[in-house]
Amino acid sequence: MNKEVPPEYLRHLHRRQSADAHQGLSGVTVRAVVVGALLSLGIGLSLPYSNMIIKGGLLAHNFSAPAAIFSFFIFVGFINVGLGLLKRAWELDRAELATVYIMALLATSVPTIGFSENLLPIIAGYRYYASLENRWAETFVPKLPDWLVPTDGEAIRGFYEGHPGGVPWAAWMEPLIYWCVFMLAVYWVSICVLVILRKQWMDREKLPYPLVQVPLALIQDDERHALVKAFFRNKVMWLGFAIPFLVGSFNALHAYFPEWPQLSSYAGQGPLSTTFNLLGTTQVIIMLNFGLVGFAYLLSRDVAFGMWLFFLIASVQRSLFQTLGIRSDETLSRFAGQSGPFLAHQAMGAMIVLVLSGVWASREHLRQVVRKALGRDDAIDDGGELLSYRTAVLGLLGGLLVIGMWLWQSGLPLWVVPVFLFAVFVVFVALTRAVVEGGAAVIRTPLTPADFVVSALGTSALGTSGVISLGLTYVWAANLRIFFMPCMANALKIAEQVGQRKRPLFWAILAAILLSLVASIWSVLSLSYAYGGVNLHRFWFLGVPTNAGNYIHRMLAYPSDVSTSGWLFTGFGALVMGGLIRARTYFLWWPLHPLGFAICTFHIMSYVWFSVFIAWAAKGVVLRFGGLGLYLSSRPFFLGLIMGQIFVTGLWLVIDHFTGMMGNQPIGGSFV
Repeated sequence: MNKEVPPEYLRHLHRRQSADAHQGLSGVTVRAVVVGALLSLGIGLSLPYSNMIIKGGLLAHNFSAPAAIFSFFIFVGFINVGLGLLKRAWELDRAELATVYIMALLATSVPTIGFSENLLPIIAGYRYYASLENRWAETFVPKLPDWLVPTDGEAIRGFYEGHPGGVPWAAWMEPLIYWCVFMLAVYWVSICVLVILRKQWMDREKLPYPLVQVPLALIQDDERHALVKAFFRNKVMWLGFAIPFLVGSFNALHAYFPEWPQLSSYAGQGPLSTTFNLLGTTQVIIMLNFGLVGFAYLLSRDVAFGMWLFFLIASVQRSLFQTLGIRSDETLSRFAGQSGPFLAHQAMGAMIVLVLSGVWASREHLRQVVRKALGRDDAIDDGGELLSYRTAVLGLLGGLLVIGMWLWQSGLPLWVVPVFLFAVFVVFVALTRAVVEGGAAVIRTPLTPADFVVSALGTSALGTSGVISLGLTYVWAANLRIFFMPCMANALKIAEQVGQRKRPLFWAILAAILLSLVASIWSVLSLSYAYGGVNLHRFWFLGVPTNAGNYIHRMLAYPSDVSTSGWLFTGFGALVMGGLIRARTYFLWWPLHPLGFAICTFHIMSYVWFSVFIAWAAKGVVLRFGGLGLYLSSRPFFLGLIMGQIFVTGLWLVIDHFTGMMGNQPIGGSFV
């Protein structure tokens, strides 16, 4: 495999690198875009199938984007090597491989929780699940906007119960067009925001972007320029890879051979997990997740320390509230309920300060962006951005106008639209910051934007149509386990790291989004009409739509006023976050990164904190006794932990597809 590199190839490589040093790499070649398009199409088609039919490990539920990494690992390690063996010029170079991964990464943000698998069951489920018992037909179903939901009763029944005639596209076309236009506007605004923030985050603050380290390692060349990349030749990496691979395969065999032993797990979330009670009232989960340990090892120690410590502090808070009988009567969504309304509001206050303090810290850069957009300073160079600053600023304003008009027409009062959009982009930017600075592969917002609006304004200010409109946002702004903006931020970092010229990359990004969007919608509809949604997956076809419908019904059946306690805890969270940011700014010895306070109150961190703690402790030992040299030499081991966990999950999905096995989750379903 490591055959001698031909001299003419080295001369060609030297010429290409010399040109690249002056002009920047493009990487957006026809062959790279074709490969990226094929991966995007495959991801859009296969992820709904793997979720709904195979029901194994979930490859698109978290910001680690396992589907993209798994498919990219196969391409780089096997297919690209095969192309190079046939003819060295056929091998894709590093910039081209970066384009391929960027397309696969962004495609992964669409098919499941990101959009498609939420959209279709929700908009069809409102009418399908309406009954005398839940009283949906009385409270809101007749008032749903007809242009946003299917209205054909037979088409809806066929979606949930199956229909031999296939997909009745005419019944779906109007709502699908309106929803896709809306989501493309959301994606466009996200791109514009990130173009505006890129230089501040990457060049000025030098945020680490931990989640891009695996794909960058996969395409890293060394001085040998061998066909097989250095990552695949590293024995330390394969040692780390072997641990989750062997543990996961050991567990997976239990599904085929029931007498085969299975490692213990808590609620099916991982092979090595247990629980304990904190202060006798709050259950805390201890789960060792190899992939999360790998990601956390890449973090700075103050970020990791803040994440696990603030989770434990929040758990103590929750336990004290339960012990002292301090509880909220506020009716919010199930997402806030898992943390408790008080802690959810506290975290929202922290996220508001996190975002606003970031805007303040960026004020000089933002001033330059506006000056360039207005044509008042030709000395400011935006040639290295994905879009010009003028396009980004005008595109941001235009996109927000489209989104705002759509929300208004869906029933949200016009004066509430800015409040809702403020909450949306606080959550979006805060979670994106948590991903690119804190390496938070598994995270979710403690308070949804809809909950923020209801709590801040009360349902009486919204009216029936406003509450229904907020219920429809369950499609795209509630269960934010994965969404477009953080994936796009990581994509820009990869392009920056390999030195790509970014302008041509925009069209590859657009192609990936459109292919994944169309393919995933087609896949979900086709599977649903072929098998019947109720026969496929209980979570997607019962849990998701009934949660959204019950939310609307509760808000209308039990109207609420402005939540004073919500405002108080939001203010408390903002005050504490402001103090933490100030302490980090003025005291060099301050050990706690404030990011953890904003993101670690939510219940999902129960599955994450212990892995972060293990990585934090391991990195501390390595740095203390081995210094930077030992850290760098040990780093491939932890990259191997990540890759091994993703690969074993993807491999067993492929095996289970061919054998017909269902429900086999070798390493824990939701936390790959």
